[in-house]
This record gives sequence, C-alpha cells and structure tokens, in this order.
Amino acid sequence: MTLTASTMTPAAGGYTPTAKVLHWVVAIFVISEIIVGLSLDSIPDGPTKDTIYDLHKSTGIVILTLMIVRLAWRLTNPPPPSEPTLARWQIGLSHAVHWTLYLILLVMPILGWAGSNAFGAPVPVFWLFEMPRIMSENKDLSKQILAVHGTLGFVAGGLILLHVAAALYHRFFLKDAVLARMT
Repeated sequence: MTLTASTMTPAAGGYTPTAKVLHWVVAIFVISEIIVGLSLDSIPDGPTKDTIYDLHKSTGIVILTLMIVRLAWRLTNPPPPSEPTLARWQIGLSHAVHWTLYLILLVMPILGWAGSNAFGAPVPVFWLFEMPRIMSENKDLSKQILAVHGTLGFVAGGLILLHVAAALYHRFFLKDAVLARMT
C-alpha cells in the first residue's frame, strides 16, 4: 500500500475506538493536570487556590479511574501489531515510553491522594464525595510524597513531549501511518 499525506491508514490496523477515546480523554486530563500543577505555587492562598486544589485532586482521581479502565482494556484487547515500517529500536522505545507513562499515570494519583491525606487534607471528588483516607496525618511524610508526585509530573511531561514529537515526526517527516493508528 502506498501512503500519501491525505490517505494515510495504518497498514497493521488501528486501535479500537474504545482505546482511542480512552487515550485522548486521558491525554486531555493529564495535560490540564500538568498545567494546573505547575501553576499552583503561583496562586495566592485563599478560596480560589483551595478550589483549584480540589479540582486538581478530583481530576487526579478521574485519571486514576480511567487508567485502571485503560489498562484493563489494553490487557484484554491487545493493541494492533506495530507498523511494519518501524525499526526494532523504535518499537522497543515506543513500548518503554508507553508502559512508563501507564505506570506513572497510575502511581501519580495515588501519591497525590496519599500526600494529601498525610498533609491532613481530604481528597474530594468534585464535591460529590471524599475518597477514603489511605494514610494518617504526617506533614513531613506529606512533603516527601508530594515531592515525588511533582517529580513524576515533570517526568510524565517529558515523556509526553517525546511521545507527541515522535508522532508528529512520523506523520510529517516519515509520512508513515503511525499517528493514523490512534486518530
């Protein structure tokens, strides 16, 4: 099959519609969480900051839930085979980035939840209910947990940039169908 810029379709088949929706919904939530997370320290203390923290925590719980669903979907619905045009090292790097992002996006919300509890703060979910406490109050431990949470945010941001750059490189420079598999 010959690929043109306007008719790119994946030779090995694309992801399922469910996988695509989960990918893009999680992507939107995660990018918004990174932006909010980076701006939290610049917001003055008060009700606005408290509300933004509550939204950040709520969205983190949504991401955790979606990632559990996404992982279950991926394990029960294997992804399509890799594009035949990819070199072995590209496939290996792609898998490493994907599984690292899966791990980070499962661990980060749990650390945020634990860090908030250790700080002595609840984890509300859009003011509908509160998540159960998973840790007792310990402010020193909270600082350590939330520092790891923040560091993982930077790692996730870097991996997301790498992921997006690779997808765009495949689309616009190699003109292969890698990006078409998820769109």
